[in-house]
Amino acid sequence: MFNNTPLKLLIFNLLVLISIGNFTVIAQEIKKDSLKTLTPDDYGQWESLSGVSISKNGNWVTYKTVTQDKDYITQIFNTQDKATQAFPNTTAATFSNEGEWVSLTKVPTGKEAKKLSKNKSKDKKKQPTKSLIYNLVSKDTLELEGFQSITFSNTGSYAAMKRNEGNTLIIKNLKSGHEISFGNVKTYSWQENNAVIAMIIDTKDKIGNAIQIYNTKTEVLKVLDQKNAAYVSLKWLEDSDELFAVRKHEDENYENETYHLLLWKNLNSKKPSFYVFDQSQFNNFPINTRVLNSRITVSKNANSIYFTTFSWQKTKSEEEKKSIKKDTLSKEKETPNKKEEAPDVEIWNSKDLVIIPAQKKSKMKGIEQPLNAVWHINENRFVVLGDDLVETIQVQADNKIVIGLDGTPYDFEAMFGRPSYDIYTVNNITGEKNKVLENVTKVWSVSPNNHFFSYLKEDNIHLYDITKKTSTNITKNLDGVFINFDDDHPLPQKSAYGFEVWSKDSKSFFIYSKFNVWQIFTNGTPSRKITHGEKDSIVYRIIKLDRKQKELNVEKPMYFSMYGLYTKKTGYAKGIPGKPIKMLIYDNARISLASSKLEDSGKMLITRQSYKESPNLFLTNTLFRSPVKISNTNAFQKDYAWGRAELIEFENALGKKSQAILYYPANYEKGKKYPMITYVYEKLTNGFHRYKPPSKYDYYNTTVWTQNGYFVLNPDIDFITGEPGTSSTTTLENAVKTVVEMGDVDANKVGLIGHSWGGYQAGFVPTQTDIFAASVAGAGLTELIAMNLAVTPAFGGRPENDHFEVGQERMGSAPWVSPKNYIRNSSVMQIEKLNTPLLFEVGDNDMNVNWSQGIAYYNAARRANKPFVLLVYEKEGHGLRKDKNRHDYQQRILKWFGHYLKGEKAEDWIIEGIPYDEQQRRLKNWKE
Repeated sequence: MFNNTPLKLLIFNLLVLISIGNFTVIAQEIKKDSLKTLTPDDYGQWESLSGVSISKNGNWVTYKTVTQDKDYITQIFNTQDKATQAFPNTTAATFSNEGEWVSLTKVPTGKEAKKLSKNKSKDKKKQPTKSLIYNLVSKDTLELEGFQSITFSNTGSYAAMKRNEGNTLIIKNLKSGHEISFGNVKTYSWQENNAVIAMIIDTKDKIGNAIQIYNTKTEVLKVLDQKNAAYVSLKWLEDSDELFAVRKHEDENYENETYHLLLWKNLNSKKPSFYVFDQSQFNNFPINTRVLNSRITVSKNANSIYFTTFSWQKTKSEEEKKSIKKDTLSKEKETPNKKEEAPDVEIWNSKDLVIIPAQKKSKMKGIEQPLNAVWHINENRFVVLGDDLVETIQVQADNKIVIGLDGTPYDFEAMFGRPSYDIYTVNNITGEKNKVLENVTKVWSVSPNNHFFSYLKEDNIHLYDITKKTSTNITKNLDGVFINFDDDHPLPQKSAYGFEVWSKDSKSFFIYSKFNVWQIFTNGTPSRKITHGEKDSIVYRIIKLDRKQKELNVEKPMYFSMYGLYTKKTGYAKGIPGKPIKMLIYDNARISLASSKLEDSGKMLITRQSYKESPNLFLTNTLFRSPVKISNTNAFQKDYAWGRAELIEFENALGKKSQAILYYPANYEKGKKYPMITYVYEKLTNGFHRYKPPSKYDYYNTTVWTQNGYFVLNPDIDFITGEPGTSSTTTLENAVKTVVEMGDVDANKVGLIGHSWGGYQAGFVPTQTDIFAASVAGAGLTELIAMNLAVTPAFGGRPENDHFEVGQERMGSAPWVSPKNYIRNSSVMQIEKLNTPLLFEVGDNDMNVNWSQGIAYYNAARRANKPFVLLVYEKEGHGLRKDKNRHDYQQRILKWFGHYLKGEKAEDWIIEGIPYDEQQRRLKNWKE
């Protein structure tokens, strides 16, 4: 465990505590008896923090708060004078590149939004969008109405404003006020290093369709391309004057459409270059094949464009159409309405690699996969990369060598969640493919110099030398655990903790062990352990402050996140490989980066929160020193009683040490016995420092429960293969026993609750143990054999087999292989042992777990004469969407537990059936 905090960390923590507003001192000064607990009427004021950004010059920070009542406020903080300005009822703040302006979108108050939502069906007229542009220096405000988007130029003081109607684009000089308008603008994009804007002109009849650019400085408009065709997208390449666009091309001889790829280079020069990829101009382009407008990648040097191709179906020729028509007419008397006589049938075959429902849901409506290709612009060379053998290419746009994967030999295993691949190196210049490895489960990227890649096989990470065609096991003799053996999913190959990134010089790359970051060298130099987290069980991981960064410069300092595996502390460290790593901040809180480092200003933004500490924003530097508190969310919390959270340890079903979060009730009194709600899913203790605001609409809300006088237990659950339900039962029994032995919880007043996979456990566990006085299960599985053999629409129409065998259910095998396991772990098959009152919730439009699972449990409970109530929410899915239903479910949970755990009087629906007509009468008169 981490015990010795450096002095600078202590100073930081003291500054944080002071900037929090002496919350701890204030809380101690107020007597517990004077603090009130929350009521539902109090929930609406609670705020959440989001929308954090900082201007490029580092002078301004913006964030927004939104209350549970949906009232928005945007705050803008001046990092120079530390002043904050509030903009009520606004959102989506965006700074201009030079930090002089900010745009905001106006939104109605929560009450107004609710009223508008109610009147939406009556008044179908769309409300106009209201915006404003605010000058951060002069404080001048420009009010706008009817614009769907506002985007600042990357240089200069220009704003592109697109109207909601008419597709009119207005470009405004914010300093002079001068405007120019362009009509029929479909989309637009500013160049990164110049105040030049590109736009797609799109008209109904396609006449006049074009790609245009407008230079705001010279006020010159250029038409780059004009065709009677639809232009579908455009973008400037990063830090360049190169523009890429896609143009649709229709051919009357083919169904669907293909696409032409357009690229302009050196647009800021007097002699720009223009290139077009038109498949008809390439003799080696496969016949009856088209270009797709998806997965298109342009190399950084703009010399290569990667894209995908797909089969292209021919349309019927005029002669074929006439022949068909003639044949139809001649047979009309014999077989009228032939089309209507065709049966409504689909043919499903057990040899289908992709089942028919999944094929129907796929964009391509079949099993054919798009194939990768590349166009080398300077040589005007087209190269096919993917084919029927090597269907998948791991595109690295700036590499000569890429990786190809062929999963065909392992198709049967892949159908049930156990994919493997044969690995090919593919030369994107020639298209040459070489099979280099077989039966590999994971392969990572190729080095920048095209010489190496790493892969996972047989519980080790290996390095493959493409030039020498040799492979080296790089982790076998290292003092670290590189495979996640703690993962309890029964996969034939456990996943690695991970490959992170290559160095720019390709001399090394970085991988993860359980706790540490390792630098692996490609020239045989001994591997280097960069961090040393195993002693205090701290997990270190690399943080890329620049999200665009693809490789690391090992000569410059690197940032690392820190996470206490057992303490749940978080923080950051910094260092250069080969030199000692400096801890910058590490504390008992959830500390996370809210923005990247800014090269010019060196400022950074972090958020800090814990269960008792509302998330707030701090401005600091690259060493995390001298933090300045920017936000002050939920300051009124000090007026209310609040619980606390602590970690407890217990032994799980595998006989291993496990952890749980124990939340104490608000206004907890030592020596008093309390009821407890146990919330179950999988691993939950990583949320130890997560703040949980109360809400009327969050039905599994920890704070709502603690405010109602409950302890709340969130245990980590590890599962035994083939025994998910029974192993969860043992783990829960041990966790609850540990808490009861602490003396604060009444052993006869413990409840269980969970949703989805947690709903399965909350439904099943009470059939195995009587330690729970009541249980609530939401959208849970109840009959594992039927569910294993089902098709799940939410998973793309795929069967549940792999999900059940090696996924979340962890059954490990098919029902006919281990029938006893499936029966032993199915709630409905254990119904005779259910003695715990069970409330079960379903949505009748659940696409994840069909609500027939809930019906099966309901019918089994009726037949076995067990205490069971089924809540069916109409037109709801796996999670409830409508606020009225979310609030209703929350209140029914409280009433259910209120009766069974607190002895409160039961409402009639809890203890007796309510006839349908009476239910309808109550709903009709809901407010009475």
